[in-house]
Amino acid sequence: MAKSRQQPKGQHFLLSPECRTLTVIDLAKVREETAHGWFRKMRWPETDGEPYCPKCGTLRCHAMSRGRFKCYDRVCKAVFTVTSGTVFASRKLSFRKMLMAIWFSVNSVKGKAALHLSREIGVHYKTAWVLLMKLREAIAWRRDDMVLEGEVEIDGKYAGGHIRPENKAEDRVDRRLKKFQNMKRLCALAIRERGLGGRTFTRVIRDEDGDAAWAAVRDHVSRSATVIADEHASYNDIVGLNRMQRVNHSKAYQTEDGTNTNQIESFFSRVQRAYVGIHHRFSLKYFDWYVAELAWREDTRYHGNRSQTFSVLRTALSRPTSRFLCGYWQGNKPPDIIWEA
Repeated sequence: MAKSRQQPKGQHFLLSPECRTLTVIDLAKVREETAHGWFRKMRWPETDGEPYCPKCGTLRCHAMSRGRFKCYDRVCKAVFTVTSGTVFASRKLSFRKMLMAIWFSVNSVKGKAALHLSREIGVHYKTAWVLLMKLREAIAWRRDDMVLEGEVEIDGKYAGGHIRPENKAEDRVDRRLKKFQNMKRLCALAIRERGLGGRTFTRVIRDEDGDAAWAAVRDHVSRSATVIADEHASYNDIVGLNRMQRVNHSKAYQTEDGTNTNQIESFFSRVQRAYVGIHHRFSLKYFDWYVAELAWREDTRYHGNRSQTFSVLRTALSRPTSRFLCGYWQGNKPPDIIWEA
């Protein structure tokens, strides 16, 4: 599908009525039955909300009590709900609360803190945290088949691993030197299509090295695309894969012919604001999911909040049950999500 590459003109999108397509007042009027109907339409869009068996695929199902459905197939006879086999499996929250949680999350353009959400919808912090992390994990799935085209920019950003400086100046060390750096810091590698409608691919790596950058471009950038990077040596080998343009930031942020990496720096600005202003820290174990969610926010920044809400709901209902976050507070923890070259 062709993308528009024209930047919007006039007032900022967040000041326009197009961004306010679903308000909290509208959601407050939604009844539980209506919210359940929206979940059904997002789970089964092919049949306009009519359920079909998730095991055998038959359309011959009948409704039971408490929102359950039963398969009519003699062999299958599966009993399921609209959230069975999705990230919302084994839910205890009402459909209204889950819908409002998604709305509050997408309406926060720099990210949503679990403590804030817990106060807004009246749930425990643990419930809000796991729900938000399930949404982030579902959103991160979109990267698997992403192939960027046209002009793309690549760069990396380090985050995490803050060390409190020593009180006395003579006891402090220069953290810019490699021997004094904190090995807990991770690098978010990002590749972004230029222009309106462009997509952003992210991957968390240990260091901004050439092997990781080369592999990301190989797997997620079209061979016909032009890659734009700064002077970092990690991007030297990409020349063998794609046509490249470089800008030396030690001399200028933009070359005489207009070559720059301003789009990717704009995305990293959003990451920095989410880190400092919303979350205050990123758990390095889940840094990959946080960055993937912020990439989605960057890509949908010109979508109305109704479109964003139902996009996240549709994505969450199309993804399988999380093998890492179900039973999280009972000890089920995922491994560190770090890509190794």
